[in-house]
Amino acid sequence: MVFPLFLFFMATVLLSIEGVRFQSNVQEALHQAGNKSSVMGFEVKYMDGQKNDAIGQIREYLGGQMVPYLCADNGAEGIYIQDLSRIEDNGQIEITVAYKLRPFVRFLPIGELQVQDRFLGHAWTGYCENPGNTDQTQEVYVYITKSGMKYHMQHNCTYLRVQTRAVNYDEIDSVRNESGGKYDACRRCRPVKGGLVYITSDGSSYHGRSDCSALKRTVYMIPLCEAEGYGACSKCAD
Repeated sequence: MVFPLFLFFMATVLLSIEGVRFQSNVQEALHQAGNKSSVMGFEVKYMDGQKNDAIGQIREYLGGQMVPYLCADNGAEGIYIQDLSRIEDNGQIEITVAYKLRPFVRFLPIGELQVQDRFLGHAWTGYCENPGNTDQTQEVYVYITKSGMKYHMQHNCTYLRVQTRAVNYDEIDSVRNESGGKYDACRRCRPVKGGLVYITSDGSSYHGRSDCSALKRTVYMIPLCEAEGYGACSKCAD
């Protein structure tokens, strides 16, 4: 008597765990189907589970799981979208999925567990400006660097990119930057005395690696109204 009771107890516990796993899978499937419905914008009359493809997506997702519908009553057909699922006029989406979890032994007076999972979202209905907003002006943002004196209208402006070139170390003493200054060894990458080194036209150091962190330029985005003291870039701000 003890061994059958033990098996019954373990099977009931395992089935309960399986029920929790199945509900988690249903919620994930409902979330994916609901997000797609938010993008597609299904009409209210198509939320009955037959014409709306959401239930098909949910069943397809669950069918791809390991041992699907082990604890679900009536398998895939036992999962359905309830009539209260709808899309409101304001774009609010509500999809409710219902199903039953069956007990391990059907003849016990335990009954079936009715479960409902709900998705709430908002349909994509397009962009609409606030009718009460009479101010049609929009904030303009520009891009600057820490040491630069120009603001840029485009983040991919070529002047925002660090232009490097490689020269032989033996030539570094004769090379000058655009200000006429000489190049000193970078304190970060500490280049060796030989081979190729990397320089920029507006820099004052030569680098042993083209990916040296000192060659990276930090770009900041600020409102145009805060760019006082900066001139407009001749390339992208005309």
